[in-house]
Amino acid sequence: MKIIGAYFSPSGGTKRATQLLCGLFGEYETLDLGGRERAARHFDQDELLVLGLPVYAGQIPAVPGLLDGLSGEDTPCVLVAAYGNRHYDDALAQMKDLMGKKGFRCAAAAAVITPHIFAPSLGMGRPDEADEAVLKELARKVQEKLAGENWTEAQVPGNPCPAPKKAIPVPKDRDWDTCLGCAICAKACPTGAMDLSSLLWEDSKCISCMACVSACPTGALGFSAAQLAEKLTANFTARRDIELFTEG
Repeated sequence: MKIIGAYFSPSGGTKRATQLLCGLFGEYETLDLGGRERAARHFDQDELLVLGLPVYAGQIPAVPGLLDGLSGEDTPCVLVAAYGNRHYDDALAQMKDLMGKKGFRCAAAAAVITPHIFAPSLGMGRPDEADEAVLKELARKVQEKLAGENWTEAQVPGNPCPAPKKAIPVPKDRDWDTCLGCAICAKACPTGAMDLSSLLWEDSKCISCMACVSACPTGALGFSAAQLAEKLTANFTARRDIELFTEG
């Protein structure tokens, strides 16, 4: 069975978690869902999609058409919600609902902790060695399930159609003396919130994913999230374990 890892990972944490899980199945291909252009691929029944998305305020990223290019034919998938140690809330339920409508069947799902973009001490170094052991068991269970016939989809918690939440406003800045004007940051923006010419942000489109900051080759972009980081670290420092969902 061919393994394909698809991910939307503005700051790299979701990519790392998705690739870690994919590697536990064996050789795999990757599909990056980021950037201004939507990636597209059709999946057959003999393929396995491992889909990784970050969690923003308990939901999947509000990127228009993010998953529109993906389609399957009763294709098995494993869903990965990557979050910064607070909670994944409705993200897995949203993913399962959306992917089901696109021809995918949820063989399993995992809520995986990754570094929080605004509070780096939360989820630092994760997924770690202990997490890898848990994900290895998930891979084993998925392979066992798919080897059988008439397997049932995994059930996941949460509301598949929650009311949309507004993005958390995070002030950003640019050091124009360091900026090369290359527009790599604008091309990395998944919502088109940054103008390709002026390189200025349109706040109404920004989802605070910080893809622009992560993509900048000179470190000319930055953001201020000190107050948010203080609130998060005051309430969510206790280590959360990976949660797995394999049963129907």
